[in-house]
Amino acid sequence: MNIKLQKAFTLIELSVVMFIISMLLVGLLGPVGSQIESQQRQETIDTMEDIMESLYGFAVINGRLPCPDTTGDGISDPVASGTCTVANGDGWLPWQTLGLNIQGDVWGNRFKYHVTTPGFTTIDTGTCAADGELDLCQAGGITILTRGDDTSTGGVIESKFQKNAATLVPAVVLSHGRNTLGATTVLGVALTATTAGTDEVENDDANTDANFYSRTFSEGGTGCVDSAADETEILCEFDDIVMWISPNVLMNRMVKAEVLP
Repeated sequence: MNIKLQKAFTLIELSVVMFIISMLLVGLLGPVGSQIESQQRQETIDTMEDIMESLYGFAVINGRLPCPDTTGDGISDPVASGTCTVANGDGWLPWQTLGLNIQGDVWGNRFKYHVTTPGFTTIDTGTCAADGELDLCQAGGITILTRGDDTSTGGVIESKFQKNAATLVPAVVLSHGRNTLGATTVLGVALTATTAGTDEVENDDANTDANFYSRTFSEGGTGCVDSAADETEILCEFDDIVMWISPNVLMNRMVKAEVLP
């Protein structure tokens, strides 16, 4: 007589199998999560490139850049040419004024928009001078900061030296990235503020100093320091995406369109 023996998994064996499966899932989900974030960043970059083209186009058509949206309705405040309703030109992207159906980035947050006002938000009346009107004599008031190697130190290679990426910038647009630190949702909800002492703070404040950071993506970690004084520690988390209007490109396009001089 044949006897069929049936074996059952013990609890220990089941635990081992579940552990192996969980480790496999972690190994798979890690790369998938990185790929998703990379795709989201690229989608936001593509969107912001469209925004920049719209800003250049607006300037060519209207003879000035728009004021920021300060109420959250997507409309420039004020709509007419003149001094913006916020003295330092800081607010959100006026997407409706630009004719864009782009309320926010891929993470559902508003794009920050900062413009030099009144110099780049007021139509030129014909005199080329530092008179607060957009003409060839006007200079932007925004500085874009970054971090990297200090080329003046010769063979010493740094990674955290603060330097200028661009100066005299007329306007800047930024997304606060996936971590959403310092962001405001498209519904007007202010999210978690940035951590003191990090470069993202510069992009989170009211920008009365008109300085913004644009640097390499960093995941941060324990002991991180955003300071050139300590090269032994890693840079803190930074996932902001920053783009700015080039003063030379802006002036060139406006001259070609015979808006200036």
